[in-house]
Amino acid sequence: MNSSAQSQKALVIDNSSIITKIIKNFLIKSGFDKNNIFVAHDRNQAMMMFELEKFDIVTSGIHLKDSTGIDLLKEVREKNDDDQKKTPFLIISSEEKDIYQEKLDEFQGSDYLRKPFTHDQFQNMIGSMLNHTDQAAEVESPAPPAAPSTQWKESPVEVPLPIVSVFTESTIEAMEQYMAEAIPDDSNGSVELDGYFSAWVDLLDSDNRIQITLLINFPKNAACGIYEGIFGEVDIEQVGGVVQELVNIIGGIVKPKILEFAKEIKQLVHEESELPANENEITWNLGLPESKMGENHSLDMKLNGAPKFHVPFKIKDETFHLVVLIQTY
Repeated sequence: MNSSAQSQKALVIDNSSIITKIIKNFLIKSGFDKNNIFVAHDRNQAMMMFELEKFDIVTSGIHLKDSTGIDLLKEVREKNDDDQKKTPFLIISSEEKDIYQEKLDEFQGSDYLRKPFTHDQFQNMIGSMLNHTDQAAEVESPAPPAAPSTQWKESPVEVPLPIVSVFTESTIEAMEQYMAEAIPDDSNGSVELDGYFSAWVDLLDSDNRIQITLLINFPKNAACGIYEGIFGEVDIEQVGGVVQELVNIIGGIVKPKILEFAKEIKQLVHEESELPANENEITWNLGLPESKMGENHSLDMKLNGAPKFHVPFKIKDETFHLVVLIQTY
């Protein structure tokens, strides 16, 4: 992007302070002056910003504290003056673009960027939006390493390897969002979740009463190292937010990928005679992520008894853990 970006103003909207920091960082690396980058965490803050400033580009997450990115896009297009109605508006989400395509077209959303993404992908997209040119070709991510072939021995049934692979590959992809390389390791026996940071999120299918819980557990040094690499000086509370946002990103990546395994997932938790008639249909809703931190903290969840698997990941000289539980409710 050329040096003219220094004079342009950007508004970054997301309910996560971690994501707004990442986007702000990427904008600065793309040539924006940090003093020309404004941040809002909800609809009210964003609309106040529009009254005070004229922006050259806007980025927004889908889920805001008091609205959605799509509803905010609609309001901006309807309420503001002619210049602001044409402001490039980028929606950023971990969900599939197809879900929102109709609304994006209706409300003139400029583009849609799916998490995780690299700085090059981000820069190419906002560059094309600001220059009104076709978007550059999407950067191909390298093929992830193969998933581990062993399962956590305490699981009452073996989870099919293709399902394990989806979660493994999605975790690697999500870690790329934080510019960190995660290498899956062999899972030998049960796992001790004794890290300093934990975060989890549920994927729920109400029709079939199935809940998949994704849990990640990080050593303190590993999580702080990721944070320091992106933001500099470590703020321990914000590090916890990074871990919580990471599990949310993993959930968003996994959600569409596991649709093809509907039958296999149902067979893990339902007896053959109890299998729902629509065995090849499943609809996942992504819940809100939760997190805890501190030495010897309790996760407040039962890890035993349900079908599950565990994948350890090497990150530099540390190991963090992914545990996935599949159960009925």
